[in-house]
Formats: sequence, structure tokens, C-alpha cells
Amino acid sequence: MISTIGEILGSLPVKERVKEYGLWKVWDKLAGEAVSRHCQPDRLKDGILFLKVDSPVWMQQLQFLKSLILEKVNGYMKENAVKDVRFQIGKLRQTRKGKFRPWKEVSLPQEVVLRLDNELSSLRDPELRDIIKKVRIKEAQVKAWRDQRQKGGSSSSSPA
Repeated sequence: MISTIGEILGSLPVKERVKEYGLWKVWDKLAGEAVSRHCQPDRLKDGILFLKVDSPVWMQQLQFLKSLILEKVNGYMKENAVKDVRFQIGKLRQTRKGKFRPWKEVSLPQEVVLRLDNELSSLRDPELRDIIKKVRIKEAQVKAWRDQRQKGGSSSSSPA
């Protein structure tokens, strides 16, 4: 006799769909920022994870990461539910609101923020001061991010 919800779900064909949904929710963390921007899970069927990839170049790159992706996915699922990974070129679903802005993750040194505070201290209107400060911080983050990229130190996470 079936007595728990887990056993009921386990006995129904929806078990794989529940696992699949869980994988979709954590894909960005699991795959890493760089990979998740170019690759998303499409479906899981008969132990094969089908991933949509936005370009042939990324599809080739992901072939080299296939075993690592398989290991991470099975590690997340706590079992060897995925036996193979297959890549397909296709349009990715937009998962983030608006455009991806990697510069937002750049942290500015405290002295930069203090300098901005000092420069804006003469403004009497606190609301205007806050707005200008936010704009100047974004400007400094974009500049720092561009400088990092030019030096070869990307701010994005490592693939898978």
C-alpha cells in the first residue's frame, strides 16, 4: 500500500518530470554563468539530457565539457539519472529580465565609493545625490569591467 506523497510520485510517470524541473531551476548555478548564457536544458528523456545551444561554436566547446556536465548533473540529481548529454542548436529561452549585465558583479574598492560620496557631498538634495551616486557607481563598474576584460581577466564564472 502506498502511504506517502513521495511514494505516490515515485510510482507515477511524473517522477522524471519533477527531477527535470528541479534541474531547470538550478541550471545557471550548476552549469556556471558562461555556459548558461549559451546553453539551456531542453528535455530529459530516457536518460538523455538534451541541451539547446545558441551557436555551433558553443556546441563544439560544450562537447569538450560533456563529461563534466554529466558529472555535475548526476551529482545534483543524487543518482545516475542521465546517461548521455546531447547538444542541439536552437533558440534559448530568455531567463533573465532584461539584458545580461556582467559589470553589475564588479565590486568597487571602498576608496572609489568614498571618493564619490565626497564629490557629491555638496549637493543639498539627498534624492538627487543618491541618483547621481548610483549612476556614477554604474559608470565606475562598467569601466572596471572593461579594464578587466582588456587585461584578460573575465568576470564571468568558469564553464561548467
